[in-house]
Amino acid sequence: MKTKKLGLVCLLLGALLAIQGCGGGGSGSMPVVGTAPNSQTNANIAKHLSGFPTVLAGQRFMTFTSFSSGPHFSTPLGLWVVNTVTATTFTETFYVDQAETQPAGSATYTLDLSTKTLSGTISITQGKYAGLSGTYSQTVANNGTVGTYNFTLPSGTIVSCQFSIVALGGGNFGGTATETVTQPGGYSETVNFVYKADKSMTITASDTNGYSSVFKIASDFSGTGTVAGPDPGLPATVTWNSVGTGQIKFANGLVVPFTNWQFP
Repeated sequence: MKTKKLGLVCLLLGALLAIQGCGGGGSGSMPVVGTAPNSQTNANIAKHLSGFPTVLAGQRFMTFTSFSSGPHFSTPLGLWVVNTVTATTFTETFYVDQAETQPAGSATYTLDLSTKTLSGTISITQGKYAGLSGTYSQTVANNGTVGTYNFTLPSGTIVSCQFSIVALGGGNFGGTATETVTQPGGYSETVNFVYKADKSMTITASDTNGYSSVFKIASDFSGTGTVAGPDPGLPATVTWNSVGTGQIKFANGLVVPFTNWQFP
C-alpha cells in the first residue's frame, strides 16, 4: 500500500486552521493514497499564502490599512519577504538574501470592492521553488467565501483547487474543497475535503493508479479510515487516537501499528 502525508488540503485547510487558531498540526499528517510527491510543497505554499488574504476576506471585506514591513524570513518558502500594503493591494516581494539584493519573485493580491473579490498572482524565480507560478481568487458570497487557486510547480506538476468557506455562527466555520494534482507524466489524484462546524473532517481521495481512501477525523484528530486499491492486502482499515497512535489492519489479517501519525 502506498500512502503520502497530506500537508494541507488546499488553501482551505490552512485558512480554516488559522481562523480557528489551531495552527498547523494534527490534520497535517493524515495520509492520502497516491504517489504524487508534492504534498509538502503544496503545504509550504499554502502555509505562506493562505493566512493573510483568506482570513481577511473571510471575516470582513474592506480596504487595507497601508503599511510596509520586512524583510522577514518565510520558512515555508525559504525566502526573505518584504510586505507592501496599500488600500486595495497587498504585495509580497521575495528575496534570496536579507539585504534585498537578489530578487526572487513576488505575490500580489488586489481587492475589488465592487465585486468583493480578492485575486492575486505569484511567481517565484529563485530558491527551492524557482519556476513556481500561480493564481488565486476569492469572492465573498452567501455569508462566506468561495475561491480557486491554480499552481504550476517547478516540476511541471499542476495543482488546482476550488474551495468554499461558510460562517455558521458562534465563531464556527464550515467548508469544502477539492484539489487535483496532475503530473507531467499523466498521473493525477483528486482529494475532497469537508470541514464541519464541530471541527471534524472527512477526506476522500482517489488516483489514476486505482487507489482510493476515505478518512474521517474527529475534532480531537482521532479517526478512522479505509484504503482500497490493486495492492495485495487491500482493502485495509486504519484507526488512530488523538495523538496519532493507531494501527492499519490489512485484508489478510496483518496488523501494523504506528505512532505519531507515522504511517508505513
